Amino acid sequence: FPYQTTWSVTCEDENICTPETLHVFIKCSYTHTSIQTVIWFSPKQKEKWKNENYPEDLTLDSDLAGRVYHAETLNSSTLTIRDARLGDSGEYRFILVTANGAKYLSSKSVKLTVTDLQVRIHPGIKEQELRLTCNTQCRLSANWNTWWKNGKRINAKLNSEPLVLSANDGGSYFCSVIMKAKMIYSPAVCVWKQNCWNVTYAQSTVCAFKGSSVSFPCTYSYPSGEKVNKSYWTFNQNDVSLLEQFAGRVEFVRDQESNCTLRLSDLKDSDSGDYRFLFSTHTTEPVFSSSLRIQLIVTDFQVKVSSASMSDGQTVTLSCITSCTLPKHVFSWYQNSQRVMNKLTKYNNLYLDVPSYKDRDTYTCAVRGNMTYF
Repeated sequence: FPYQTTWSVTCEDENICTPETLHVFIKCSYTHTSIQTVIWFSPKQKEKWKNENYPEDLTLDSDLAGRVYHAETLNSSTLTIRDARLGDSGEYRFILVTANGAKYLSSKSVKLTVTDLQVRIHPGIKEQELRLTCNTQCRLSANWNTWWKNGKRINAKLNSEPLVLSANDGGSYFCSVIMKAKMIYSPAVCVWKQNCWNVTYAQSTVCAFKGSSVSFPCTYSYPSGEKVNKSYWTFNQNDVSLLEQFAGRVEFVRDQESNCTLRLSDLKDSDSGDYRFLFSTHTTEPVFSSSLRIQLIVTDFQVKVSSASMSDGQTVTLSCITSCTLPKHVFSWYQNSQRVMNKLTKYNNLYLDVPSYKDRDTYTCAVRGNMTYF
């Protein structure tokens, strides 16, 4: 980066490892007391910047929208990433901007590794025996993990102890640990059986616009010879089909084979929450419940004006911001209801030269037919 001077900083932890879905706090301190602005960035996002040599604020990045913010004290800055995801792994750094406009690159960066929890299957010591371990790239702060079979809690063990299974213990197994007061679950694995009770979702978190429609692709399985006698979706642990708020807006696309997709239309703010598919066969009464669930976040969006690009300061950046991270959308921009065709746009940002930006103009951003006005 084209900065002649770095400023000495001290970060509490220069290597952070965390399971996904937890909140991450990156705190760094500095001695300069006349800091006006702090710009956090990640070098891996540089292809999304107007100029790859000039970092842009992470809070304007479409991959982190609604999940990242930073707060400053007189001599420190803390970057918070909510609901950490595997794709958030990477290097994080910041730029200090003083009251007179001088810019300093932090002397230190922080490496973040986001990992998931996985069950690994190992050969047993004896014949017809398997050993299951609960694993993550991170050093777990919890000393114990919990084991589940066919959706039911069966055991708690020290992290160093495997779960030993015989050929008679076939079924669907997953593990969980408590970290930072939150239960973290692994996906399930099928042991000693060709087919197990299981539910799989295409996504664990869904971000969707208010008033739009959304689908939760879902598949389920169970041992041959079993017959499904009950299946349903829950919203915050309540049967969706019995909730008045979803009347006329919900569709179940399910069958006796494997499809358990749920569709919702005309989304409302109150639809935000946790969704799970449950089912039972004649040997899994009352119901089988997977370790996983879907979190739906219903959002609206706004245009944010910023000059946070660390270039020559002659650019105004308009960013289309949501309260959660969208999938890969195509953003369009309009000026006074006319499509913007001759200005630089990248991802969710529109870049305007200062002389061409006028407060009296109305700028809108559109995403798949949804619009917001500024």
